[in-house]
Amino acid sequence: MKVFGIDFYKGDQRDLIRAVKGDVNKPFGYVVTANVNHVVLLEDSPQFRNAYDGAAYRICDSRVLMPVLRKFDAGVPEAIPGSTLTVSMMDEAQREGWTVTVVGSTPDVVEILTQRYPAVTFLHYNPPMGFIDNPTEVEATLQFVEQHRAQLLIMSVGSPRQELLCKLIADRGRTHGVGLCTGAALNFLSGKVQRAPMWVQKLSLEWLHRILSEPSRLAGRYWNDGRRILPIILRQRSQQRQYAQQRDKP
Repeated sequence: MKVFGIDFYKGDQRDLIRAVKGDVNKPFGYVVTANVNHVVLLEDSPQFRNAYDGAAYRICDSRVLMPVLRKFDAGVPEAIPGSTLTVSMMDEAQREGWTVTVVGSTPDVVEILTQRYPAVTFLHYNPPMGFIDNPTEVEATLQFVEQHRAQLLIMSVGSPRQELLCKLIADRGRTHGVGLCTGAALNFLSGKVQRAPMWVQKLSLEWLHRILSEPSRLAGRYWNDGRRILPIILRQRSQQRQYAQQRDKP
């Protein structure tokens, strides 16, 4: 059964990279990166849930979430952080000479990436603040993506905006490629924001590193997510017990 209503991707990162490479010239599909914040957001937003259901790949982005998924037998072999996936896909883009569209982020970040990946053709569109509530701005963003064909689309406008945009792009069916809904990944990749050291990541403490790096922006959100995720986990456990009891009935 699904965990938190999410049908998680059940391959490892190598499988995912191979699958995404095979999709870059097919009709548009997108990758969403489930973490604790997303599980909480899915509770209150049918639109976000619809965007999640429409994704080609729903990966576990969070090493914090992984023990819970193992407990519930989700069949997910490993966490694939969106930032790590973005690095791997940009390496593929460099090897293959892809075109990569970036929606969001800033010109200085894209300039650094252009220097780092000289074989990649970068296209950049940065919609204004609050664009998601303005149909004209949403349409302008969609048209940019559709009129500038690329193998890879990296969404850097935050959740749930990036997932909602990718769902619209997929539904319109006017372009091809793969979208990565990976938020701040390009800030890490460019060096604009320092990611936690690998030993911190392996201890599942990257969230703590991010709070200490950006306390005013993240402390309140992480506190709220931590408070709200507990009853969601308990509900999932209850649902799985009921499912097991029904399955085992003679």
